[in-house]
Amino acid sequence: MLIWDRLVRSWHWCLVAVVVANYWFLEGGDDLHNYAGYALFALMTLRLGWGIWGRNPYALFVNFVPTPAAIRQHLNDLRSGVKEHPAGHNPLGALFIYFVFLSIAYLSITGWLHEEVDALFGNDFLQNTHRWVSDALMIGAGIHITGVLVMQKLTGTPLIKTMITGKR
Repeated sequence: MLIWDRLVRSWHWCLVAVVVANYWFLEGGDDLHNYAGYALFALMTLRLGWGIWGRNPYALFVNFVPTPAAIRQHLNDLRSGVKEHPAGHNPLGALFIYFVFLSIAYLSITGWLHEEVDALFGNDFLQNTHRWVSDALMIGAGIHITGVLVMQKLTGTPLIKTMITGKR
């Protein structure tokens, strides 16, 4: 069964590549760092459009709203040993997706304001919060990878393979 279409998979791995490059290898304020930030904004805009108007039901935001009740139910299922794994995102995965969207939006806006608005260049608040949110995004990525590995082990669902092939 096809879970993740080519656009979602390509978007995911492009996002990974650009975030890793921008955080670990590119110097903040340099042109390449700025261009990578613009690329992240473009990627988020693309995914936002696909999440609203796309044809893949698993990619539509309306189909993975992480409500408190859904999160509680998911955690209770994990505690009780329920091994079923829904196609698409579980509620904690959905919560992470929204965290990524908000983080990238904040980083794009603060990076642009800092670099393109002369009155804000060198603004400590923008620089510090930009750094803090980028650090939080990296911590979140580590939690995401750990969660994928744990869920793959608990449920036997090949989550990594699914994000590569699209099929489960």
